[in-house]
Amino acid sequence: MKKWYLPIGAALLLSACGGEETPELEDEFQTEVSAPEGDQLDPTDPEEVEDAETATVSDLAAGNIEEGAAVKISGTVEELADDVAFPSFILVNGEQQVYIRNMAETPVEPGDSVLLEGIYDGNAEEDMPLISASVITVE
Repeated sequence: MKKWYLPIGAALLLSACGGEETPELEDEFQTEVSAPEGDQLDPTDPEEVEDAETATVSDLAAGNIEEGAAVKISGTVEELADDVAFPSFILVNGEQQVYIRNMAETPVEPGDSVLLEGIYDGNAEEDMPLISASVITVE
């Protein structure tokens, strides 16, 4: 009689483990991401900004930099901002501000001096220049 317990127990265990399927995610929790097409730069790819040109905050504020251009900029983190997809912060250089979308997810704190490389994405809602930064170095 004892010989039957082991094979039946093993069979029950295997069927219980193999019978469960991973449930599908519901639509509200899924995110669709599309890759950039053609010559568009990907702000999440550090290699895209390797040849970035150094820009000044005043050039960004004046609109002298073309939207979608790879840029390098430095300044001080003034304050952290809430952003749904990525952490964000406001960078100051002199008296001018730039809204930074921290695509690199590099931890920064107010008062940190940073050098960053990213893609200029035009102006944020606050009417300040917006950069999606893929490389951030805290100095």
